[in-house]
Amino acid sequence: MLASPYVCAALTRTLVAHAQGCGLPVNLLLQRAGMEPAQLHGQSRIGAAQVEQLLRECEAAGAGHEFGCELVPGMATHSLQGLNILLDSAATVGDSLECFIRYLPLVTNCLLVSLEASSLHLRRYQQQPHHYMLDAVVLSLVRNIARRAGRMPAQVFTQVSVLPQQAAGRWLQGWGVAVVSGPWLSLQLAPGALELALPGANAFLHQGMLRQWQGAGLAEVREDSLHLARHWLAAGDQPIERIAERLGYRQPSNFIRAFRKQFGVTPKQFRLSGLQPA
Repeated sequence: MLASPYVCAALTRTLVAHAQGCGLPVNLLLQRAGMEPAQLHGQSRIGAAQVEQLLRECEAAGAGHEFGCELVPGMATHSLQGLNILLDSAATVGDSLECFIRYLPLVTNCLLVSLEASSLHLRRYQQQPHHYMLDAVVLSLVRNIARRAGRMPAQVFTQVSVLPQQAAGRWLQGWGVAVVSGPWLSLQLAPGALELALPGANAFLHQGMLRQWQGAGLAEVREDSLHLARHWLAAGDQPIERIAERLGYRQPSNFIRAFRKQFGVTPKQFRLSGLQPA
């Protein structure tokens, strides 16, 4: 069974704070979305369906088309602050993106992220996130990755693919980045961008933050990822080694061992059995 889509409370608090700053009736919107204010406290997870409904209620209440684009400063300052320290202190852009892919599920699992060659792909998990969220995600990524590398966005990204309903295209073009329409978010990095050294690299700080994030719900995230692996294995369009890599396992043997411990069969046996994930 695939884990239910969720958004962490910290990110949801950022959405609510931005809605409040836009003059929207936050308490009424929360009520219509079936959310209690208490859900916003601490480090809890909130069902993605509730968060999506909250964003739809914001839209219905008069939030502008670029609401998600305007969310970006709040996302970087508040909801992703701890993760940003980890990413900023990595040695290279490539190392930073590896950490982002590995630990994003502690923030939300609504997007599946993969780095293929020099393209960063963000696909939906079980449902398409609201375009406000997609705008905030793509602009945050482009801005923050370029900032970490000490470059302008157009020097790090040659092209970004966005969905037709998104408003981020105009913002990206204003940064000099080429924009095309596509079925999912895709960020094409410039040649050599993954090897760029980060000016803020700090091995001691990075290792300390890495230990902190490794201990933050890692067992639960690993279990979720193994259930996701069954989904990909059943689809049959990816080698087992690639699935292991996408889930953050440095060695396929470690993925195989964890999968067998969780489900009693190896990934290959599961695929050959023709079973479908429950």
